[in-house]
Formats: sequence, structure tokens, C-alpha cells
Amino acid sequence: MKRVQFQVPHPAAGHPLPLRPPLRSCGPTGPWARHIVRGGAEARYPFVVTRFPASRRFTETSRPDGHPLLCRPSITFGETGTRIVKWLFIALGLTVIVSGCSTSSCAEKQTGKPFDIVQTNFLGSLWNESHARASIVSQDGGESFAVPGGAIWAFGDSFKGSRSADGTPHFAGGAISCAIAFLADNARRYPPAFTYLVSSNADAVSPFDFFPNERPVEHYRIWPLGGIQVNGQSYLFYSLIEVFGNGPWDFRGVGSGLGRSTIALGRYERLRPRGNWRFPVAPTQVIEADGWLYLFEIHEFKGKQGVALARVRPEKIEDPNAYEFYAGAGPKFSTRKKAAALLAGNIPGQVSVAWNPYLQKYVMASSSDFDHPREIRFLVADAPYGPWSPPLARIEVPEYRQGKRVELVYCAYLHPELFRENGRVMNLTCSVNLQDAGFDANCEMVELRLKRGL
Repeated sequence: MKRVQFQVPHPAAGHPLPLRPPLRSCGPTGPWARHIVRGGAEARYPFVVTRFPASRRFTETSRPDGHPLLCRPSITFGETGTRIVKWLFIALGLTVIVSGCSTSSCAEKQTGKPFDIVQTNFLGSLWNESHARASIVSQDGGESFAVPGGAIWAFGDSFKGSRSADGTPHFAGGAISCAIAFLADNARRYPPAFTYLVSSNADAVSPFDFFPNERPVEHYRIWPLGGIQVNGQSYLFYSLIEVFGNGPWDFRGVGSGLGRSTIALGRYERLRPRGNWRFPVAPTQVIEADGWLYLFEIHEFKGKQGVALARVRPEKIEDPNAYEFYAGAGPKFSTRKKAAALLAGNIPGQVSVAWNPYLQKYVMASSSDFDHPREIRFLVADAPYGPWSPPLARIEVPEYRQGKRVELVYCAYLHPELFRENGRVMNLTCSVNLQDAGFDANCEMVELRLKRGL
């Protein structure tokens, strides 16, 4: 197999640098990441470890089918200038391809479904003056959870600097691997008038601190997962990533944990019950229903990738031993994670779930794969534990966004706090990997108008 060599301009220093491993900041790994190995070693990515025989080797920069991997240029993180790159894969696809003009399109009519998407409005990039005030040039992720008076939005890799009047980015000051912002109920929805968590000099800062044994800090990243407000506290799950060498694949997912804050837009204490910060879940979505918290994440079961579900009583969220895992239809739940079963299959990347009052159903949005790199899929269920429908609808992000060609869409997240007309108009955001853009890409906002089926 041919080995592909990448040389790309460093956006901060202005000269070529070799690519580092394709890490990403949006949860468990995508479908191709687990195939990248060297000589039968373990392919280590956040929360997925797969072992292959030594005879099955793939180059570090190509997929098993020979197509090139999508990689992004390296950039400095923090004041120490450590380099890092993230994976860009994940996100979308299904059964109603939306076509038409670049900003609005109509869905195919299908019968026998709970709903149709009758209009899709691609509003554009989230970036605005609120990002500029926090010295943020670009970022991805964008999960949100409701808190009193509004919602907290959690972003992944956030690159610092400024933009010229014409939008040209000027990267300076490195980056942080997590940023959070508050969007008030009465604030402008688009572009969203965020208030970021910032330092005394008004630059965005991470809500998490590293533990003393996580040194030097430039060898670690903390990426946000799903969050929820319960028991008068704000909770935010996270992933800890370790970069342990200079080689192209010298990184690993260390585990997932839970942060807590009494102030929604504040510092989040990384909990260590019984002296251990690791939790048995890594959810990109947390919802409350029927006296339980339901936690959704992407997981691999016996070689098949899809959605895993866990639950815990709200008052027990801080106890890692109190979590139960979906073990099959019924529904069945078990305290043994090894007994867990797939909730919904063939779903890569991230997953987002929200109750829709207009449909009287839960809606699941899933991120794309490499075969459908610009699609976002939608499933429905009457309860968080299903049964979940097959994908019933899909939208396709236009080929060009933010002045560049879209290579991949990932981190598709529903935002029920922004739903309108009782859920008839749904709001979601997604992250985009743009061709020849380096790290100059921001989340996009999309509005979907629905029509109930018969």
C-alpha cells in the first residue's frame, strides 16, 4: 500500500510541519480510526482499543481501502507551544436527501413516517463578536445543556487569535482543548450572543484543571462531552487524552470523568469519588426522564459500532458504581457493563438526543461517516431506551461552507432550548472539516422545519 506524506503550512508559524496523530475533540472514535495500526500493535483512540494481527498493516496516513485520511495541520496548544492535531470524522446520513439551493432546501416526501423535513435552512458559521471578545478564532464541538436562564455550550479545540475585518484569521496565543459559554434565554439566537468563561485578561479559558500527576500539562488534553443541570449543580462529562511521545501515533485515551460546578459558567471540579476520577461512561448526550438520567455514547460491540445507553438516578450521578447499562429490549438494564447491548446500530461519531413536543417523540441526530461525509441522520423513539427507528430522514450539508469545500461533517448536536413552535422547528449545530482551511473552521447552525406524518 502506498504511503502518503502530508506537509501543510503551520497556521501560526507560517512554515510546513509534519502532521501529528489525527486526534479530535468530540468523543469516541469514528469508523476508520480503529483500523490504523503498526505491526499488529493496539490501535489506541479515545475509548476504543482494537488489536490486529501483524499481517494486517496500514499506513499511518491512509485508510484500509487506500483512500487518504482526513488530517488537519498542527498548531501550538497553550503557552508552552506543544503541537497537536485532531481527528475530523463523524457525523451524519439517512433516508431523505435534501437538495436545492445552498441556504435552504426541501426534503423528499416519504410516507409512513412520523415526520418529514420540509425545509432546511443552513444559517452559517457561529463565529461573531462574542468569539472575538474572548480571543477565539475557531472551535468545534458545541454540545449544550439547559441551565437556569439559558444554556451552557461546551466546545472542543478552541484556537486563539483575532480576525481582520474581512474575516482573515490571525492565530496567536495557542489553543485550549475545552471552552464553555453561556447563551441566555433572551439573547440573540443567531449568530448566538455567547458569554464565554474567560480569564482576567478576557481570553477564553478551560473550565477544567489538570491533576498534579498530569504533568507536564502540554502532554494532556481535556475534551468536553455531554452535560446536565441536576440537584442544583451543573455537571459536565469529559475525556482525558494523553500525548506521550513525539511519534505520529503516540497518544491514547486515558479515560472519562465528571466535572461539577455550582456556577454554570464557572470552573468545574473534576470529581474523584473514592480517590478515582474515572467514570464508566463517556456520554455525548445526557437527558432526564422518568426519574432517571439517560446517558448516550458511541461504543463498539463485537465489531459493530453504535449507540450505548446507561442510566443513573439524578441523586447518584456522582457515584460511578450506581450506573446501569442497557442490556437489551424490554428494556433490560444491568449493573455489569460487560452485559451491555447495542441500543442502535450503524451509528458512527457522536450522537445527540432531545425530546420533541411537536412530534411527541425523542429525536436522535447522528454524525456522518466517510461514505456520506456531509449527511446528518435522524431516528425517533417513544422512550430514551427505544426501540429506536431506523434512520427516517437525513439532510446534506452544502458542498461549500465558510468559503471552502466541506470534506466532512461531525459533531451534529440538537439544541432543544432553541427549538421553536413547540418543536416544529428544530435547531442543531455541526462542525465541518474544510478543504485547505487548516484550523480556520467554526461550527455551523441549521434550522429544520418539520411536518408530522400520518
